[in-house]
Order: sequence, then C-alpha cells, then structure tokens
Amino acid sequence: MKDKTEQIIQSALQVFIRKGFQATTQEVANEAKVAEVTLFRKFGNKQQLFITVVKSVLEKKFYAHLMEQAKTNDTEEFLRSIIDNRLNVLSRNRNLVRMLIAESLMENLPPEINLPDMIFTSLTHGIEQHAQQNNLVIDSNYWARQLSGIFLSHLILPTDKPYNELSEDEKGSLLNKYVAPFLTLNN
Repeated sequence: MKDKTEQIIQSALQVFIRKGFQATTQEVANEAKVAEVTLFRKFGNKQQLFITVVKSVLEKKFYAHLMEQAKTNDTEEFLRSIIDNRLNVLSRNRNLVRMLIAESLMENLPPEINLPDMIFTSLTHGIEQHAQQNNLVIDSNYWARQLSGIFLSHLILPTDKPYNELSEDEKGSLLNKYVAPFLTLNN
C-alpha cells in the first residue's frame, strides 16, 4: 500500500513539474498507472495531493538534511554542507523549483504551500539548532536570508553551468566564497 502511495507521489511530482498546479488528476492517474478514484481515496483532492507532493519533497530533500547537518560542531563544515547540498538539489530539481516559483507568483499555490516561508523557516530552525548546540551567538534570520539569496541566485541568475555539473574544484572555490563572509560575522 505504501509503495502505491509513493508511486503516486513520484508520478504527481513529474506531472506537476511539467504542467504546474493546473495539471489534471486524470493526468496524474495516467502517469501513476492507477485509477483516478485511487487518487481521491488516498489524497481527497488535487490540492491535497499537490500539498503532499511539495511537502514530501521539501521535507525529504531539505529539512531532514539540514537538521542532520546542524548537529556538527564545525560551523564552516555546517555551512559548506548545507550550501553544497542545497545547490546540488536545486540544480538537479531546477524545473520543480521554477514551477513552484511560477505558481507562487501567479498565486496558484494553496495557502499551505508558502515556499519562501517554508524554506526560510527550515533554514532559520537549522541555524538556531547549530548555534544552540555550539553556544554561538548568531543572527539566524540574517544568516537564513543570506543563504536564501545564494540559493535563489543560482535559480534565477544565468550561470555557465548548473552547480551539479561543476567540477569538485569549481564547487570548492564557490563554497569558499560563500562561506567566508559567515565566518567573519561569527568572529
């Protein structure tokens, strides 16, 4: 039963990436190779399915990793890890994120999907956890805003290559540039 739910979520993700929130439940059902009534039984309606898909992706790919990394004692390692992870995930899922931004700007997203707030809240929480664990005095809102700017710039501004296609040396150089200002704030 859980496999069928995961199959529907993955199929819905692909359909929503291609068509946004305007995709029909029939398109999702066809992609998932299930009857449309199965979608309604499991999720109630298209909006609930969309919310489940987006939250599933954000929680699996963002929040869990962030909270795990917050446990590290080394602030530089913490920052490098979350920046590297986010930029890799964002560049690999560029179409999904762009669809979510477009849907958000058109005010098509359900109120439960406030993408900027979801990401900002997760970042702030992870930063606060790291600071508390390491007895650091950090302006977590400022750090979360700076990190959000880094992530957004990779989605919106043109780059030669997506982050996930850079060499390890290129990634390392970029991470050094991004992490350095945070470390000077903490001294």
